[in-house]
Amino acid sequence: MMLSIEITRRKTLIGAGLVIGGIAFTGQASARSDALEQELDTVRCATEQYTDVALARSDGYAMVSPYTPQMGFHFVNPERFAPDSEAEVDITEPPILVYYGDGEYQPEPGDEHDDDRDDELLLGAVEFAHVGDDGEPGTPANYFSDEESEMELDVSEEEGWNWTPGPDITALHVWVHKDNPDGVFSPTNPEIN
Repeated sequence: MMLSIEITRRKTLIGAGLVIGGIAFTGQASARSDALEQELDTVRCATEQYTDVALARSDGYAMVSPYTPQMGFHFVNPERFAPDSEAEVDITEPPILVYYGDGEYQPEPGDEHDDDRDDELLLGAVEFAHVGDDGEPGTPANYFSDEESEMELDVSEEEGWNWTPGPDITALHVWVHKDNPDGVFSPTNPEIN
């Protein structure tokens, strides 16, 4: 009887150890995968105020592009633009906000925005950009990845930083205000016309 109680006690302790170890391991993995989500939430919260285009304009953002397919209108604050790929950037102050039309307001690619329709624009993404180096793409810092992340934001057309030869910038879209089936860092969003 005593041997049976001791075996049961050992099995219970081993089982409890496995459960606790599993919880600790899962918690550790979750903390790593949550790091990126926390950074994205930080950007989302810091830029939520700019769902109001009038506030974005009062903070120095101005529309600089016609309607770009699968992106929208780009509003730039030149004071927040990084001078080169080595510059440190505050992720809570992106230099570019990307708005799109939804509902009744459906701009076509190339359309200019009518400022009287600001209230019909929806904030979809923020964008970080660096001036290129002598016609070559820079290699900006990876703001949104860490040593534990499997995601690498390389300069590529598919995912992450992409280079535009004119106006010679390396840019990163971050779709924190509109879901993007192609990925949060994809340059374009197929859910936007």
